[in-house]
Amino acid sequence: MLYVDIDRINKLKSIESQFDYSKLIRLCEELNSNHSHGNHYSTAKLVRTIINHIPPIFGFDTFPQFVAGYGAKSFKGVMEHLDKSLRNIADGYLHEKIRKREILPNKNQVDFRRELDVLLSEIIRIN
Repeated sequence: MLYVDIDRINKLKSIESQFDYSKLIRLCEELNSNHSHGNHYSTAKLVRTIINHIPPIFGFDTFPQFVAGYGAKSFKGVMEHLDKSLRNIADGYLHEKIRKREILPNKNQVDFRRELDVLLSEIIRIN
């Protein structure tokens, strides 16, 4: 199953904007590839990279600024979850030092498909 719906990627490809969406598109494609191969560390890192990449599209420097300053209450709620939950989970994977015992992430822990889809939908909508 794809992490990012192919229709979303195709719509991103068709956007003409002051921004170059090629990196965002490639990140989404790599996210699909990594997710389909069960690469959960990479999946978390790629979603985190995407949310760090897109704030200028909305006129913000950082994702937390975007979350605080953009959209209606329901949209903000979804973005807050994406920001806080994803950031904590991804940071744990990326910055945790080796331990005597590890529990590897599974697909459920890195499943932010719905939230990411809402975000990508908004990018498409405003363009």
